[in-house]
Amino acid sequence: MRNLFYILTIFFLATCSLEVEESNDSGSSDGSATSPIELTVGTAKTGSVAYADNSFYKFTTSSTGAGNYKLVVGSLSISDSWSSSSSVIAYIYSESSYSSSSLLEYDTCLASCTMVFDYEDNLHANTTYYMKIYGYGNATYSLTVSEGGSEGSTVNPEELTLGSAHSGTVEGYYWGGQSYYKFTTSGSDNYTLTMTNSSSLDCSLYSDSGFTSLVSSSYNNCTASTNLSKTFTGTSSTAGLNANTAYYLKIEPQASTIAYASTTTYNITVAAEGN
Repeated sequence: MRNLFYILTIFFLATCSLEVEESNDSGSSDGSATSPIELTVGTAKTGSVAYADNSFYKFTTSSTGAGNYKLVVGSLSISDSWSSSSSVIAYIYSESSYSSSSLLEYDTCLASCTMVFDYEDNLHANTTYYMKIYGYGNATYSLTVSEGGSEGSTVNPEELTLGSAHSGTVEGYYWGGQSYYKFTTSGSDNYTLTMTNSSSLDCSLYSDSGFTSLVSSSYNNCTASTNLSKTFTGTSSTAGLNANTAYYLKIEPQASTIAYASTTTYNITVAAEGN
């Protein structure tokens, strides 16, 4: 009787093991590292990834598409997940090696998520980027890569006309999704920034087109707020900005993580204080 019990127990455990293995193997993954699936910017693509496996994709930015892009993972369905807090991880890379040195951004998703691809250099125009989706279980989903709502880029900032309101947007979070602007002074003067943003935003003023040299942060950086307002006084409280000089302005969202990334619209105006 005892032998019969052991035999039945072994048979039961073996059957369970086979059932789990078959379930975990029931998913399918897309593409490969050497042959990723092509995504068209602005067009949804259905996809899938198998349990504890990777799917591979790539997309190419438009010829005028320097700036920020976003990935929306939607219609996410998962089975056999070994994680109760995540369904998939999405990664974006600048090279087809999919190596850590070329990793630009990643995010985990439970039901759906939006990633904003935008670091200091932004995504470049007419450039191919690579994506990897890792599955915590067998997952199906839709992927949509599209241009984000932020304006300009470090290589092509939006030009502002002094004294004229510009209707603008910024989409993203604190580490990605900034909008970039440029204005050229007329005379030597203080210049005032006014905005009508309903969500908290911040600003920084630069003297170079690479957005690397701050114009004295003590006198020209904004205090994050709604209805942003700041008077740029140059290198001191009274010096003013130089005449006939290009200055560069970065507007930054304040959401702390990708999960809270949002779009903010506003009117933005830069004008000489003497006008």
